[in-house]
Amino acid sequence: MSGLHGVSRPRVLRLSLGCNLTLVRSAAEAARAFLAEHGCAGQDLVDYELALVEACNNAIRHSAASGRHKPVLVEVLCDAREVELRVTDHTPGFEWPEKVSLPDSESESGRGLYLIQTLMDYSNYFRSPAENILVMRKKR
Repeated sequence: MSGLHGVSRPRVLRLSLGCNLTLVRSAAEAARAFLAEHGCAGQDLVDYELALVEACNNAIRHSAASGRHKPVLVEVLCDAREVELRVTDHTPGFEWPEKVSLPDSESESGRGLYLIQTLMDYSNYFRSPAENILVMRKKR
């Protein structure tokens, strides 16, 4: 490995939760505790937790009947420079908008994607026939 500089190995937390909204809070709390243990604090912790809750809620709410028996996978990767959150779902998927506007106050949906894009430095949704992965990153 001589000649390599600045190599870091991220710390990783992996959680598998059933396709049930009541499990999202405990997954978010576990992710928050993991990130706090690795030096994240303050508003950043709040931002990570909220983005993760919104992503998990969307993954569960939009799962098709055929995918409800499959778990939602949550991965939290943390190194000195950034935090990456990944949520893998088994929904039919959707087209990830480049930029989301805040929906009308009367609208009952659409705030989750807006919050994710507002709170995180980077977010993208990768679709495939078997699963979809929402990747969210924020510099530390």
